[in-house]
Amino acid sequence: MTTNRFQSFVDFVLRFRWAIAILLGGLTLAGAASTALNLRINNSVSIWFLEDNADYQSYLSFQQERGSDEVIIAMIAREEVYGTETVTLLQKLHERTDTLPDVTATFSLANARYPVYSNRKLYYRPVYQNGRTPEQLDRLLEELPNMKKQLVDVDAGQVFFYVQLNPTDQIEDRRNEIVAAVRSVFTEVIPDAVVSGQPILNEAFNASIYEESNFFAVATIIVILLLLLFLLPHWHYVPIALIAIAVPVSILVGTMTGLGYSLNLISMLIPTILMVYSVSDAVHVINIFHKESGLHPTLTRREQIALALQKSWKPCWYTTLTTIVGYLALYLSPLPAFKVMGIFTFAGMLLAFFLVYVICTIGFSLIRPEGQGLRLPKIKVDRIAQRINYWTSHRAGTILVAAATLFVVGLLSLTRLEVNTDSLHLLGEGSAKQELFAIEEVLGGNARFQISISRTDGGTFLEESELDKLATLQARLDSLEQLSTPVSIINFREFLKKRTTQLSVFSQVRLPEVIENQKEDANAFFSLFADDFSEVSVAVNVKELETKQLELLLGDIESAFRSTFPEDHYELKVHGFLALFAQLNQFILQTQFRSFGLAFLVAFGILVYFIGNWKISLLALLPNLLPLSLTILIMALLGIDLEAANAMLAPIMLGVAMDDTIHLMNKFQFYRAAGADTTSAMDEALSYTGGALLSTTIALVCGFLVVGFSGVVSVSTFGLLCAFTVLTALLADVIVLPALMKWGVK
Repeated sequence: MTTNRFQSFVDFVLRFRWAIAILLGGLTLAGAASTALNLRINNSVSIWFLEDNADYQSYLSFQQERGSDEVIIAMIAREEVYGTETVTLLQKLHERTDTLPDVTATFSLANARYPVYSNRKLYYRPVYQNGRTPEQLDRLLEELPNMKKQLVDVDAGQVFFYVQLNPTDQIEDRRNEIVAAVRSVFTEVIPDAVVSGQPILNEAFNASIYEESNFFAVATIIVILLLLLFLLPHWHYVPIALIAIAVPVSILVGTMTGLGYSLNLISMLIPTILMVYSVSDAVHVINIFHKESGLHPTLTRREQIALALQKSWKPCWYTTLTTIVGYLALYLSPLPAFKVMGIFTFAGMLLAFFLVYVICTIGFSLIRPEGQGLRLPKIKVDRIAQRINYWTSHRAGTILVAAATLFVVGLLSLTRLEVNTDSLHLLGEGSAKQELFAIEEVLGGNARFQISISRTDGGTFLEESELDKLATLQARLDSLEQLSTPVSIINFREFLKKRTTQLSVFSQVRLPEVIENQKEDANAFFSLFADDFSEVSVAVNVKELETKQLELLLGDIESAFRSTFPEDHYELKVHGFLALFAQLNQFILQTQFRSFGLAFLVAFGILVYFIGNWKISLLALLPNLLPLSLTILIMALLGIDLEAANAMLAPIMLGVAMDDTIHLMNKFQFYRAAGADTTSAMDEALSYTGGALLSTTIALVCGFLVVGFSGVVSVSTFGLLCAFTVLTALLADVIVLPALMKWGVK
């Protein structure tokens, strides 16, 4: 932009400054109101899978047809697990929960049934009957051991109660209300019940996100206030910077919530990230204005503002471009959470960049700061720059060899980096984890896999030989450590074999006649076969596992299936939230390759356009890859996995790393154009921009350190890695880049 255009911009803003101020104030209040009214927290499965994802749709279809795995589990301590008082208590729970909206079935000792064969028909009788002694109950359930384990634990004195909810897509928008209603029943009837299950964990994730969002908001504001006192030349500028930060954040978050988008594990970082980047731009513009107004006291205030905007525009605009490219690249991710993060952070940073200039223009016209004001001790940047200039001039070879070595070691460390998401790292510490562990210790699992085998040759599982294969598979599944209490039609077949000699019916085609009333009389909690008997299922409990462990477990299930059923005529499907969650590893890798690839190409294109020279652009790009390589090295050394939260780190940090490069290269080109040689131009550029580079880095590092104090392990790790990457990016730009330029550009 030319000087005249900046002057015209300033004239326009100042002419309508009160109208603009009122408009921005109204938009800010509207954004705050929208956030207060529409803010929702959603960390359910839908944030990780696109609507057209075949596996996600298959999962939803399975829930509709065969039963939802949205199951709440309550573990209740009782001295007499088979006593009348216990059953009465369970019956009261059934009466209260069965009438709740979105509850499809409940299951406990009070309504469990077992099969009885009589007169060539199969009937179902209640496990608990008046007059049946505890000893008789225990003997009966011993004949159905897997059912018994899910109903009672005699040794631990525990009984279990299950509440099955509607399918995931039907309850996502009101899961918190449903879970709260179920919890209130347990609180009123059995206050000391231990409650867990996927719906409970999901709401615990949401609660963690809400708490983290509030923590980030308060902590970031405090940190920003301290930063402004440290980085700004006068405290009169603090209100301008705070307004320039608050307005775009309020407008963006209000727009997000107004459009129906929820905060989740990823998008909750948007306000903090936006505030941090707004601080960087505001500090840069304010410092330049203060410096230029001091150097040109005879200019009018409008001219001083226009001059400050002109001098700050180019580097700030290009650094904004390289930064938003990293976020926009996330839109290529197959994960909806990353897409939302990418597009709204992209829009928010563009909005923040524009509003910083508008708000600073209005603010500069209203204040008259004199002197230095309140300011914390200043770091002596000039002395540091002189020392660095000496090193990069006299130790360039050593610096470049060391940088190249670290870069190669970092790249080699990539082979040691594992892709793995631990769902428990997405959950803050608290009662939800404790109750989860308590139930898993007794029950052997918290979630459910439905392992389905279907015939593809048109046959059914009515023959005895087919049921024998299913029994073999179930035995192999039972031997897998991560699975517990497999239940299928085999459990009832074996039970009936012990109780009757007339089970030849199971090898005859009239089996459908025998069990056709199963769906009507049996508890709906288990769906063990299709109506036409072309598919059978084994329901198993599974613990909360890392995605890496889930992948291995699914592989073991596949191996057990292949060793039991011929490959040509049978198909295996494993349904359940955790089976779907295991696919995150594949999506994380896709995010890394797609997003980083796009960010790299576009950012390099911007750098070439900005510098105007291919060779210098390439040399300027290389130091920006070093921070990413060092981050990989740190992750490998500390055993940090590439997971859902930090999968977006590479494309984002590439754009951030280039910010300092653009500031430095902008001044380098200025001094080169003035006739200085490479060494002198680079030394002068570092001396001039050192304060701005340090200010930007301090703001970003402090902002990401706020995220690093998160109580959610995954979010904390992401914040700390970002802070480390930003810090190493500064070192690469002020040490490696000058050494490389002095070595490679004559």
